[in-house]
Amino acid sequence: MLYRVLFVIYVTILLWLSLSTPTGIVKFAQDFSIFRLDYTLHVVGFIPMPIISYLASGHREHRALWHFFMVLTFLLSFALEYVQMLVPGRRFNPLDMLFNVIGVMVGLVAIYFAHRHIKKFSRETEEKISSK
Repeated sequence: MLYRVLFVIYVTILLWLSLSTPTGIVKFAQDFSIFRLDYTLHVVGFIPMPIISYLASGHREHRALWHFFMVLTFLLSFALEYVQMLVPGRRFNPLDMLFNVIGVMVGLVAIYFAHRHIKKFSRETEEKISSK
């Protein structure tokens, strides 16, 4: 239940950051044409989403809930950029969508490797216990 609350809080923060008028770091990032810092922020901002989704769904014990959270995560990564067309001072950028999705994919890869590592560690621990 705690992770589900965390998911809602994180989505709320992303909504607020994406739909508020640009100031501070976002405005600063848009001033550079060679390397846009905001692309990095899009990736970093969406890495936690699948991780929190994974934890909120009970480590994939509830597959339907896991799929719901992942569909919501991908929809959110697209919708936040699309809705920015309606916010004064914001603009739609398809590259932002791409970097949002890259962040989601990096989070999924992190889950995959963490899950594999935990499984391997559990198997090794069971082998040690059974060999005693």
